[in-house]
Amino acid sequence: MFVKMSYPLYEGAPIGYFTTVQTRIIPTLRIANGDASNNEEVHLFTHNGTHMDAPWHFNLEGKQIDELDVEDWVFNNPKTIDVSSRPNRDVDRSDIEPFFSENDDSDLLLIFSGLSRIRESNTKEYTDNFPGLTTSAAKFIIEETKLRGIALDFMSVESAESMRANIWSVHRTLLGRRDVSQRSIVIIEDANLAPILGKKIKRVFAAPLLIKGIGGSPVNMFAEID
Repeated sequence: MFVKMSYPLYEGAPIGYFTTVQTRIIPTLRIANGDASNNEEVHLFTHNGTHMDAPWHFNLEGKQIDELDVEDWVFNNPKTIDVSSRPNRDVDRSDIEPFFSENDDSDLLLIFSGLSRIRESNTKEYTDNFPGLTTSAAKFIIEETKLRGIALDFMSVESAESMRANIWSVHRTLLGRRDVSQRSIVIIEDANLAPILGKKIKRVFAAPLLIKGIGGSPVNMFAEID
């Protein structure tokens, strides 16, 4: 069985406070108007909706979206942690480390904060006051795990407060900037993790739009569950 983990893009969908670029869908052909088919133009910001950050987003030596390997989209040992019992607090190393053993082979970390519960009902709170990861959590992921990716049910691995202060240490660590990090992983933000809570996940797939020369892209994410 497969379940969707990406939110659909649509006009008026939640966007980050750091952009004013709304998704726009412009009809170009319509059967109802006598055209042979239904066609559209889509205008979007590459970090709207469920999307993947490739290393190049914050690391000029890192891969761009189209340079990622197919293996970078497929995760065979996902691990889910639920931190929703303490909302609106940044996810620290102490929230993550207890879930990892010494020889843990998890390749994708799914972090459910519970903030996604208000994505539609209180969009401003969801887009303006989201938590993030701490730098110590990011360093633990990079230095002490085998993770190849991380996915969150909030807007960014960087908290809204950090972004307003122009602090990007978590992105730089996870995306492998040489002066702060040993390696890079991919980041998936604004993911819909509710459908996989309490489920046994066999694999997760996260396929981005292959557009050359960019550091982030909408991603079609889904899970195979028992």
